Amino acid sequence: MKPSTVKIKEPVQELFFLLSPPPHIISDVSVLKDDVQFLVGHEFDDRYSKAHISLFKYKDKHIEDIIQFVSSKAAYFKPFNVFVKNLNVFHHGANRTIYLDIVNKYPIRDIFEKVVKEDINFTPHISIAKNIDIEDFLKCWAYLKDLSYSQHFLCDRITVLARGDKRWVHYKDIMFGGSL
Repeated sequence: MKPSTVKIKEPVQELFFLLSPPPHIISDVSVLKDDVQFLVGHEFDDRYSKAHISLFKYKDKHIEDIIQFVSSKAAYFKPFNVFVKNLNVFHHGANRTIYLDIVNKYPIRDIFEKVVKEDINFTPHISIAKNIDIEDFLKCWAYLKDLSYSQHFLCDRITVLARGDKRWVHYKDIMFGGSL
């Protein structure tokens, strides 16, 4: 997927590195977020965030250095299929995050570890409702827990967003070296 690129007025000092699924999965996630909002009766923190698999954020004035570093690492990655299946839940004390589970986590963990660091707690996922309180979770989980979902997509790049004008906009794509 190639998001539209928007010019940013101020100098870029904050980047977000992620894996972006194709439009059909982005649409599915949007519908699931609509369902959660309907079930809980109000908006929630990440209600309007577009479907993605987070890698890391970078905030510094030397953004070209991190772009070059990630590009040098990406040269060794080969495209792979990401398999997305069913909903699951993270527990954060009393709060919960509902997410689409990634079946084949290893290739994404490998990217994360080679670009960021080793972290046994890094779990690739696509967030549906992030850090919602237990009351809201209970309102919607009963309806969502048995939802059967299965999709896949080819991952051949790391997408970089830049923070500008108080929102994230497409900055560039870093293609994997094994891309066709």
